[in-house]
Amino acid sequence: MVIELIGLLVLGFAAAVIAYLLGVGGGALIVPILVVFFDFPVHEAVAVSLVVIVASSLSLTSVNLLKNLVNVKLALYMELSAIVGAVAGGLISVNISGEALAYIFASIMFVTAFIMWKKSEVDTSTSEKPDEMGEFDTSYVDAQSGSIRYYKVSSVNKTAGFAFFAGIVSGLLGLGGGVFKVPAMNIISKVPIKAATATSNFMICFTASAGAIPYMLKGYFHPIAAGAMVIGVFAGSKFATGRLSKVESKRIKRLFIIFVLFVALQMVYKAVQG
Repeated sequence: MVIELIGLLVLGFAAAVIAYLLGVGGGALIVPILVVFFDFPVHEAVAVSLVVIVASSLSLTSVNLLKNLVNVKLALYMELSAIVGAVAGGLISVNISGEALAYIFASIMFVTAFIMWKKSEVDTSTSEKPDEMGEFDTSYVDAQSGSIRYYKVSSVNKTAGFAFFAGIVSGLLGLGGGVFKVPAMNIISKVPIKAATATSNFMICFTASAGAIPYMLKGYFHPIAAGAMVIGVFAGSKFATGRLSKVESKRIKRLFIIFVLFVALQMVYKAVQG
């Protein structure tokens, strides 16, 4: 029991670091490890993941808001569709078998790895303030240069469509949905990657909370595991925001892609074994 609790603490810590660096909720790490290595039923792993993701998002967002990295107006606009998707995803999930959910999870993980591998970062921010600032246009302070970066946001409705899909994935599989939100904000709406990552972490709190509701109503929850991981999350968040603000995330991203592919195969194996 003690070894398991230590393992859950470490898992929570790692999930928070991944969330900070990549703007994802950490569910891609949490769910498969709980299923494959801790023998959790898939639905219970998803429920725990969503609760832990909320804690991770809250912890990271408090720091990102102080740094003015979060585009709050854009996040709230996108969350209108993401929350609807999350509740829908949760309702679908609790009414299908664990084996089917494992296959769906593995499929989404393969898609996730492909998106992260192909994703190229777009940066149209400038150090000069534009003459006109739109409703969603804003600025942030770049941690590496210390300069203020202004950026304009475009195609908001298209990005909100991706947020709806991300919400479904979140509620269905216990993921934060950031792997879809971050590229959509960056590539479609031209939000700089640092701001997109921070904005995604802010949104994930609402998305995961909505997605968790159907699981709670069905009784899929493990409070001891969630509590241990939340403690790890707060420690990981403090470490990440204090030590990793200037870290280049490309190398982390490559390692994460390899890990995602590995756990996807493990989930398929688990489903085949029944």
